[in-house]
Amino acid sequence: MVKNNNTYYPFILALALISFYSSCSLTRRLDPKDQVYMGTKLKISDKSNAASVDQFYLINTAIPVKSTKPGLGNIYVGLYNLFDSTAESGIKHWIKNKLGNKPVIYDHQLLNNTKAKFTYYLNGKGFFAHNVSCDTTTEGRKVYMTCNIDLNERYTIDSIIFPVDSTYAALKLDENLRRAVLKEGSYYDREKLDYERSRITQLAGDLGFAEFGTDNVFYYVDTAKNNNGVDLYVQILPPTDSTNHIRYILDSIHIFPNYTLNDTFKTTLNKAPISNTINIYEYNHYLNHDLINHLILEKTDTFYHRTNERKTINRFQDLGLFRFINIENRPNPNGKPGHMIQNILLSPEKIQNVSAEFELNNRSGNFLGTGASVRYRHRNLFGHAEQFNAALSGQVETQIGGGLSLINSSDLTGSAEILLPRLVLPFFNIKEGKTYIPKTSLKTNYTYQRRAQYYTLNSFVYKFGYLWKETSKKYHELYPLVINQVNVSNKTSEFQDLLDKDVRLKSSFDNTLIAGIQYNFTYSDQLGITDRKHFYLKNETETSGNVLNLFLGGNADDPVKVVGINYAQFFKNTIDLRKYWPVKNGDFAMRLLVGTAFSYGNSQELPYIKQYIIGGSNSVRAFRLRGLGPGSFVPEIPSDNSGFASQFVDQTGDLKLEMSVEYRFPIFRFFKGAAFADAGNVWLIQSTDKPEGVFKIDNFYKELGIGGGLGLRLDFNFFLIRMDLAVPFRAPQKDNGFVWTIDQINPFNKAWRQENLRYNLGIGYPF
Repeated sequence: MVKNNNTYYPFILALALISFYSSCSLTRRLDPKDQVYMGTKLKISDKSNAASVDQFYLINTAIPVKSTKPGLGNIYVGLYNLFDSTAESGIKHWIKNKLGNKPVIYDHQLLNNTKAKFTYYLNGKGFFAHNVSCDTTTEGRKVYMTCNIDLNERYTIDSIIFPVDSTYAALKLDENLRRAVLKEGSYYDREKLDYERSRITQLAGDLGFAEFGTDNVFYYVDTAKNNNGVDLYVQILPPTDSTNHIRYILDSIHIFPNYTLNDTFKTTLNKAPISNTINIYEYNHYLNHDLINHLILEKTDTFYHRTNERKTINRFQDLGLFRFINIENRPNPNGKPGHMIQNILLSPEKIQNVSAEFELNNRSGNFLGTGASVRYRHRNLFGHAEQFNAALSGQVETQIGGGLSLINSSDLTGSAEILLPRLVLPFFNIKEGKTYIPKTSLKTNYTYQRRAQYYTLNSFVYKFGYLWKETSKKYHELYPLVINQVNVSNKTSEFQDLLDKDVRLKSSFDNTLIAGIQYNFTYSDQLGITDRKHFYLKNETETSGNVLNLFLGGNADDPVKVVGINYAQFFKNTIDLRKYWPVKNGDFAMRLLVGTAFSYGNSQELPYIKQYIIGGSNSVRAFRLRGLGPGSFVPEIPSDNSGFASQFVDQTGDLKLEMSVEYRFPIFRFFKGAAFADAGNVWLIQSTDKPEGVFKIDNFYKELGIGGGLGLRLDFNFFLIRMDLAVPFRAPQKDNGFVWTIDQINPFNKAWRQENLRYNLGIGYPF
């Protein structure tokens, strides 16, 4: 008789579970004497003084050593303990070291080290009279630490004694400039002392003191007074050989455009002089020499200038051609004392790259949409740092059942852009900034839209403009010439009937010529990808038809045509505000988007492609794209959710308000989660056909669609895949306005899930 192998499966599974459960012990594979450190709890008294330090509690929470992260049921430690040892790569290594977490062994020195770190930090913030006491409690082999911190008074600066050193005297600072950072009466703060070190170093560097560093600025702090005040003595330390600091003259500059980090200069290099004192050394011609010379702001045969050196680095970085930029300053071996040479070492970035994205979403009525895009970049097209960008993207939407065609709608977009690292202005010569390189942009775009049973839309865009950074935080885009030709064809009889019933919609879908100006301003104070607390603002302004109207005239009742097409005249402005800040291990993100657009002069309505839409994976996620608004308008829907009227092409508006809040938190390694809520809508400025869609200042807040949900992210730092599941909390109902639907949530009901659940798959964060 042949035995059924399936009878062994429960037994094998039970053994596997027992084996994994035993591995989840925190102390497995540890020495019997070892204890596991589980974390530190802080108890801080005198909150009024703590409030005088920005992010006091956040900083103090980060001071103790990271504790053991066991996970639910000790799963993290269990995964680490599954294997005694692994190779340096492979699936076992990945499970043990990437998915798993090694338990932190408690050492008695940890108590003293933690106390010492708190003491160092608190002294640095002026809490010289603080008291820190740390103790531990033990539960089995688990160790918990508790630290009690009594702040007492925070010290202020009573007096500052500035140095009389010749180097400091050379800075020629008056009394106000001396006290630009450190002032009598302000709180003592070590970070301000460090900032003043950097400031003095920068000022000295701009006068030629190339070897002067932050270590040459010394502070003596006298806390002997009993009035909670300190006397601060600032001193300039001499070089290590006890001589005076030297002002250096920059004799020559050598540029290496093909440098690699392991370069030893043994390769034979071609020398190309661009002046008597500036030379390029290369084995492969990579970048135009005149452009390189244009980027260098430092002047030879004069005193070394550290700020110009930094700005030169920024200008090279702004080209986007180099991964690493290093500068070496060395005494000139052939010159007199006080003379130096400079090597600029440029390590090229990959000159070409290709990237791709994928997106998936759904909406009611068994509609499923998917999109993909591919982008190509060439960083140095003609050898003058011209950047070429090309992109191709497509989206299709299909409906399962319902009697419609397989492809319900399709979009195809292609774009190309050339960025020149200079301003190209006919008849004008504009002086550019020294820190960043302005760019001239030539851009074209083609969009094809096919809506089954509706229409075909072709859009051609040509743009010419300028891009420049005002500062590291402020970025401008000005396109004085924007031409957009929109042609709508293949209108079906059903769609034409719909247009004939809706004056706004009919005007929106006329063939249109858009000719105008665009200006975008972006502000971001984020210091880098690791900066979790920052603010973002983007303002986009666009006008069209004003110049044409000046010469040709025209009005909405009797529009003027250009090459047989009505030209559009409108104004549009969109403001996008975002705020990010850390909360414990997670992050809060908030967004407010406000948009206003209106037509005038030669146009009765905004072109359809310029009208606001809402919903979708990057907007109010509980509603499909173009599935909300305007106002409390609700389209007629066939009972079977099929057919022509279920596709709603006309849910657009002239005004837009959108708000989102999202809490992003870690789950497990590169798995991260999010809880979010979105609200918003679009409105019309005026309409006789859709009075319920018109914006009213005393009623608009009652017409906000609200939804929320949960998200899962796969965050690989350089690449993030996002899956969001959202449901509406407040939605419009026919002839009943907006109604709260939270009490109707029923995830166990199939009909409710089909009608209300929205799945959004995307690349990157929604904002």
